[in-house]
Amino acid sequence: MPESLDRIPELGKAQRTRARLVAATGAEISEAGSFTAEKVAARAGTSVATFYSHLPTKDAALTAAFSDVMDELVTVVDEHLAVELLLDLGLERLCGEFVESCLEFFTRRSLVFRCALARISEHRPLREVYRAHEAEVHSRYSRFVALGQAAGKIRDDNSETLVRALLVASQGLNNPLALGLTEDDPLRDQLADGIRALLRPESPAGE
Repeated sequence: MPESLDRIPELGKAQRTRARLVAATGAEISEAGSFTAEKVAARAGTSVATFYSHLPTKDAALTAAFSDVMDELVTVVDEHLAVELLLDLGLERLCGEFVESCLEFFTRRSLVFRCALARISEHRPLREVYRAHEAEVHSRYSRFVALGQAAGKIRDDNSETLVRALLVASQGLNNPLALGLTEDDPLRDQLADGIRALLRPESPAGE
């Protein structure tokens, strides 16, 4: 749970309480794979009545927690898939660090995704959260690919096709087979190699 919520002056008491409850919901799901109002309220240091005054249903709590987790995913993209890093680190290292960060994130938050996806077909707000954040990631990938191509660091293929392929490849890092891999598991490098191969510029003829 974020430790700084009580220190943010622009958040009123009600907003801080709700934020604690949402964070506690995500933390409870991440640890136990499910949650109850009683356990979340205890984790957040509030009462069950307070839980329901801010999050009137379990679906509302799950949706809010899932939105927070998707915000975290957008932050991972912002921090590890930027053209400035591409120019500083090079494609090989950038892809490796991006995949490592995604694997760490999905491993830590996989149970929240599992709970949300189990309800997403029946709960429209969950679908809206997913689509909105997917659009945000798509926008970041589009900028990264376009600027990387302009710098000659990403292959000069159709940019939208590359963006869609990158979305599919990075979403695949949430596959159960990829979660919790040990540091010496060769699959980690192979996953990074797949993204490198997708983005790497083609060598000039004859090289």
